[in-house]
Amino acid sequence: MWDLVNYEKLVNNLSLEIKKKLIKCCIWNVALYGLEAWTVEKNEERVVNAFETWSWRRMLKIKWTDRITFDEVFQRAKEERLLLKISKNRRHPWIGHTFRHNEFVVNILEGARSGKKAVVRPGLQYLKQVARNTTADRHTAMKSMACNSSRWKAANQSEV
Repeated sequence: MWDLVNYEKLVNNLSLEIKKKLIKCCIWNVALYGLEAWTVEKNEERVVNAFETWSWRRMLKIKWTDRITFDEVFQRAKEERLLLKISKNRRHPWIGHTFRHNEFVVNILEGARSGKKAVVRPGLQYLKQVARNTTADRHTAMKSMACNSSRWKAANQSEV
């Protein structure tokens, strides 16, 4: 039977590499579920970066009251900021697959709907953000590139 003392001994005896793999596998995959459909603005980037730093601080047992800079936390963890790069890597294959195989979702993404549109301040559009992360300069160029699987994969390789 597991008790708290045995659990703490087990966790304290894990190597840094195993702890990092556990965070990347278990914590980040749950936290970033559905990330490929997010529109990530500056505020969300800040929150994702804060979460990543918080994860490494917890793993290294650095209290929030300790005066440790973000850079030093990443140096101690022997890591660099990865979550936003992961988001771009997850989004790229998903949007390519969607453009090639699901016309209904493409119509929703492009805003091709009937009815009256509400007058509101437009936010950052998802497709503009995806196009900005690729080598395409316009939405139409990105769409034609996404419809060709080999060109789309090559665009992702050059970007990341």
